[in-house]
Amino acid sequence: MSRKRRQPKKQSRSEEAAQCVAVETRPNRADATLIATESPLTSAQWTTLRKRILDDQITKPLESIFGDAVKRGCLYRWGIASLSSSSTDFCEGAAEWLTRIATGASTSGKRFRDIRPEEMIRQFQDSLGRKDTGLVDVHHALVWAAAMPGLLDHLDESQWWSLLGTIQEVRERLVGRDPTHPAALIGIAEIGLTLAWRLRALPSCRRLATSSRDALAKWCEQDDLAVTAALANPHHTRMVLASLLRIRGLVSLVPVPRPSKKNKKASAKHLKRSTTALSKAIDEIGVELTTWVAAMTRNDGSNAFSDWNPGKHEPKFARDDLGPNGLLAHAASLDRETLAPAIDAALGKTKTKGRLAWQVSLPESMLHDEDAKLVCMLPEWDVRRGRTIIDYRDATACLELMAGKTVLISGRCETSLVIDEQPIEAIGDWVATCEYSDDDVHYVELEQPHGNGYVLQRQVMVLREDRCFFFADAVVRSRFAAASDMDHPASEAVNATSPTILYQIRFPLTELVQTEPESQTNDLFLCDRDADTGSPRGRHALVMPLSACEWRNSHQTPTSSATMRITEDQHLLLASRGLGQLYTPLWIDLFRRRFSMKRTWRRLTVGEQLKLLPPQAAVAFRVQVGKSQWLLYRSMSPPAPRTFMGKHLIADFYCARFDAKEQSYEDLITVEDN
Repeated sequence: MSRKRRQPKKQSRSEEAAQCVAVETRPNRADATLIATESPLTSAQWTTLRKRILDDQITKPLESIFGDAVKRGCLYRWGIASLSSSSTDFCEGAAEWLTRIATGASTSGKRFRDIRPEEMIRQFQDSLGRKDTGLVDVHHALVWAAAMPGLLDHLDESQWWSLLGTIQEVRERLVGRDPTHPAALIGIAEIGLTLAWRLRALPSCRRLATSSRDALAKWCEQDDLAVTAALANPHHTRMVLASLLRIRGLVSLVPVPRPSKKNKKASAKHLKRSTTALSKAIDEIGVELTTWVAAMTRNDGSNAFSDWNPGKHEPKFARDDLGPNGLLAHAASLDRETLAPAIDAALGKTKTKGRLAWQVSLPESMLHDEDAKLVCMLPEWDVRRGRTIIDYRDATACLELMAGKTVLISGRCETSLVIDEQPIEAIGDWVATCEYSDDDVHYVELEQPHGNGYVLQRQVMVLREDRCFFFADAVVRSRFAAASDMDHPASEAVNATSPTILYQIRFPLTELVQTEPESQTNDLFLCDRDADTGSPRGRHALVMPLSACEWRNSHQTPTSSATMRITEDQHLLLASRGLGQLYTPLWIDLFRRRFSMKRTWRRLTVGEQLKLLPPQAAVAFRVQVGKSQWLLYRSMSPPAPRTFMGKHLIADFYCARFDAKEQSYEDLITVEDN
């Protein structure tokens, strides 16, 4: 039987145009600017391709995926308000124009009349040639990728192809890097999915769908490492969460290459299962990242450690994270029962006073990622109770302390250590050695090795119900243990020949915080002032340097002394001096009702085997404000039975409430041996 020869399917004009998309890139002289050769398309082919791309945006618009989040382009501005002002080359006007182009929003406003797309592209390409591709650069490339359809109305053919080549070059640079890095999520997965969806008329862009899904799957498979990488820079965490939410909407819609007829049914089932698994993994990681983002969000919506002052200047893009179509609102949809009340409490919209966390389905109030070296300690999720955040990934750790809605301390806590007139530098990173959390306290202990065998041990504790903050640094040496092992009691382990230690730490106060020192005692108040008039508004914290004498006219011993003052560059400077080893604690009361009450603090006598211990071996303190009293004890020598104020114990650290009337102790935390 004769058969007719099967004729090959004739390509349409748009398909012919779409095949001609190979873009050659080459560096231009020393600045390595990426320039693409002109597309080989004829004028008719370019017109056909352009029309098809624009028609695709009408057939399946972004609104069908992201709803009202595309209005005014805020979808692609999610998370950028948390970036420091020096980390981006985009000005607000240019960024808003480009994100509006990316979502098809109007750009007819007067503020956009001076926008020059060609100049923006040149700056973008030049920036890629001057430096390594950072996460902010990757995000810029993503926005350019999303704006490619809209830029057809603003660029000529050669400029458009050149920009597409640059975007693809950025994506190619990231291939082969750590698959759990945020750049893999934004730069490989999201850029690829965005191009595959927005420019699906181009075969070269459609083919990116498979590699993008693979990159997303690898990122989700190692969720612990992916979350850690997202938290490694707190300023970037919102940007990573925003990317994950956008990918969540794209992953099920972006087409993948058609399977062969033989495996079509099996491939379809596999694709459906893999898409379901990806969506589930995205939701789980999204819930965890949203919890962290909420914990690091101030009541005004800014991010912890932000370098802008909300009292005087608010980034225009902050509303893109906070509005009804903003990042936080969309993130809350991942788990409304848990995340919505947490976000509302962080923003001060709801009160949780008197309600336990499980009653309102709130997340845990202490978060700690040891690999990212980030700690969030919340007395409650209600921002009115304040919060403490520690970032210890660098040699100089960062601290942010909030009293109610006021940020008191934010930034790098610079520490200096001089031993026998020789500066001692850190020789290693901070590591967490102990953490504890319950209904009474959040506690974390960090450690950093220094030269000459010394170690800096740092304790940070939040007393949740008492609304107090405790910070202490201990300078200890490994030789001390050797002396004790040779049957030398702790009282003899340090003598007059021990080295002299000079210690300082600088706490960065925020711009609107001013101090109110007491005239006769060494404590002081931290107050805030009005951003416009500069007049003081109220007290927020009572700061007591426990290792210093309470009264200013008291005699400081030559072997152990401490001072506290405010520097000209708006830092709280705490300095102390000692022999052999040194412990420098700081107690901050954040409960306003106690500010007008009488207060005192004392160093207590510590005994061991009927002998008094020097402060280099162990110290204890009593703090009293009104009727509230607390006891603190810290050992810097091997464990042994110790006695202070009628309390007998063997512990490395101890904190308790003391009831003077009942002569009883209510233990808050005991660290037996760390």
